[in-house]
Amino acid sequence: MRRLLLILALITALGSRAQLIDSIGLFLTEPPRPIVRLDLKGSFVSNHNVRLIGLKLGLEHARRFQYGLGYSFLYSPVVRDRNVEGEGLRSSRLRLGYAHVYTDYAFYQRGPWEVHIPVQLGFGSGSVVYEDATGRTRKLLRSGLILYEPSMTVQYRFLKFFGVGAGWGFRLVIRTGDDLGERLTAPIYSLGVRIFFGDLYKELQE
Repeated sequence: MRRLLLILALITALGSRAQLIDSIGLFLTEPPRPIVRLDLKGSFVSNHNVRLIGLKLGLEHARRFQYGLGYSFLYSPVVRDRNVEGEGLRSSRLRLGYAHVYTDYAFYQRGPWEVHIPVQLGFGSGSVVYEDATGRTRKLLRSGLILYEPSMTVQYRFLKFFGVGAGWGFRLVIRTGDDLGERLTAPIYSLGVRIFFGDLYKELQE
């Protein structure tokens, strides 16, 4: 864990270098194109291996720098029995959702290979819900959440409109309300195939 935090700290420090700022400023002079991305990530909540799904809408400049807005939510069930006052032991489920702003900088591009540094800052809420004796869903715990997610991804592009990639990083979560009884701060990872719909659409228009 300490090694991972050190690596992420070095990545974050890279963002403060004047050379990087100058490069991004140069890319921003290029005309933007709209980006729509389905974001699938793996992570951990306490001892549960979970999946999070998100949608991102943004702009991309010079195929190197992206920024925009998105929304992500916990897709996998995180269920455990909890003692509810006045009702005894009940099966409960964690809910998690948050909006976020993001940036994505491709600091390395050579041939079909790309290496990116995506960073997200999110604001949302988490809650623990259960069903009472009448079958109604009740909230047992609730908290506002602030999330910071720096990571790194490596991508290999093939067949012009497709790519395969892998990524890793860390999710830091700060609560503003109840203790939800789950460990939300954890590593994040991704592995999958990407379809470049923007390039495909442009090709079909020509």
